[in-house]
Amino acid sequence: MIPDFIRNVGYELPFILLLIALLGFRSRVTPRASLLVQAPIEKIFDLVDFQEGENQRWQRTRVTCTLVDAETKTYRLNFVTPLAGGAVQSSQALFRVVRREAPRYLEIDRAGLEGQSANNQLLKMTTALNPEGTGTRLTITYHWGPRTLLAQLLARADLWGSVYRLKGVAETGIPDYRTDALISAGVAIVTGIISLATFVIAFGWIIAPLLVVALLIHEFGHLLAYRLIGQPWGRLVFLPFLGALAVPRLGFTTQGQLVFAAMMGPSFSVIVPLLAAFYVWLGGPFPDIAVMMGIVACGLNLFNLLPVEPLDGGIVLRSVLAKIMGRWARFGLIGMGAVIITAGFALQQVLLIIFGALALLMNLRPRAIDPGLAPMSRLHVSMSAFSFMSTVAAYAVLLRHFMTYVAAT
Repeated sequence: MIPDFIRNVGYELPFILLLIALLGFRSRVTPRASLLVQAPIEKIFDLVDFQEGENQRWQRTRVTCTLVDAETKTYRLNFVTPLAGGAVQSSQALFRVVRREAPRYLEIDRAGLEGQSANNQLLKMTTALNPEGTGTRLTITYHWGPRTLLAQLLARADLWGSVYRLKGVAETGIPDYRTDALISAGVAIVTGIISLATFVIAFGWIIAPLLVVALLIHEFGHLLAYRLIGQPWGRLVFLPFLGALAVPRLGFTTQGQLVFAAMMGPSFSVIVPLLAAFYVWLGGPFPDIAVMMGIVACGLNLFNLLPVEPLDGGIVLRSVLAKIMGRWARFGLIGMGAVIITAGFALQQVLLIIFGALALLMNLRPRAIDPGLAPMSRLHVSMSAFSFMSTVAAYAVLLRHFMTYVAAT
């Protein structure tokens, strides 16, 4: 017999399940960008060609090119980004020039990936240059290994941002980062409008815009965390029926950075219900809207703090358990997923069941948790636990305050 809460969940549930499935689906992606640049073809080719000792800057990241094998024309790109507190994040990648027909065509393949997964790896870059009027038509194509649906969208945004950066350097000598910021804003606005429409279907015209605002402020907390640790601003993408996601431009180097970024979303968002409560206390007009905003923000962030992946609370729990339990951490995550599933059945909440099941399935097989990241210290674990519990307590107190107000009116 089908439980009533499953039979009556609403027609948005199939769309939620479909989107979750699509977000996990991987396929190769080949974004292409073409732009007219008012500069000589030779100047543009010199900007895109790999040359020994080349030194460029992509926002905060400095890129140095070194020839490591003249016979195979293999180059090493070193990426160095200064972080907060004087730390430096660095990485490198090998590329091989397969075809160079100056000044019209350049084809570069990724090297050094033997025995490694091609997932999320840039495998090939091709650049075509053709004179057009008083300028040059620049066409760049990236060939990525299998990426998730969201990563495919961001790959296109990143490529267009890179092309405009080159256009700025070729025409004025100054990289164009403004257009890259506009592209990021455009992605957030378009996906936000689509998500708003889906939230209207699920929650109605009153709750939907409040939910989008709460999501925007929550994700801004994550974006602010990236800046505080020294990274460039990340990208914001709304996910229809699901919420939103702040995507960093660079990977993290420590579990401490990862947990800090995860907690900044709900911690920063406490400002929303606090301001709503203060507004009602002052006796401002339309107090019911402020109360509803406070309830939406509290509910959203308390849900996000559930200790199951991929929610922020689950990211914190995962890193903490990895420090405390080592390779046995996945069993703790499986147990927590089972608890959330049980709570979902008890409270008749399908979303709890879905996220609990995701957390359980992600940990059925042994896996490396936070691979390549420096582990947290005991102090970081204590601070993370205190931050988590105090944030949950703050939202619980504020939610109770708003519910008391509703009951009294």
